Amino acid sequence: MDERLPQYLHRPVQILWFGSDEFILVMSTIFVAVIVGGVIGWTLLGALLLFIPWKRTKPRGFIPHLAWRWGLLRFRHYPGPTQTRFYE
Repeated sequence: MDERLPQYLHRPVQILWFGSDEFILVMSTIFVAVIVGGVIGWTLLGALLLFIPWKRTKPRGFIPHLAWRWGLLRFRHYPGPTQTRFYE
């Protein structure tokens, strides 16, 4: 079986000029803005234009960890977001 690896393993996956997590966020926001329409749709697009530059100042994996912190996502074999003491 022949498998291909990207030339630079340390670079994130990029779709158009967005990272993979940004691309999903952009597409879902545009989809919802088109369905909702009106002032709320334009507000969503404006919030997206403010969120993307702010998100790019954060490290990779920021969105999944933010979802984990809010309790929307669960990582396997990973402590909960409210756990403060760890015993080995």
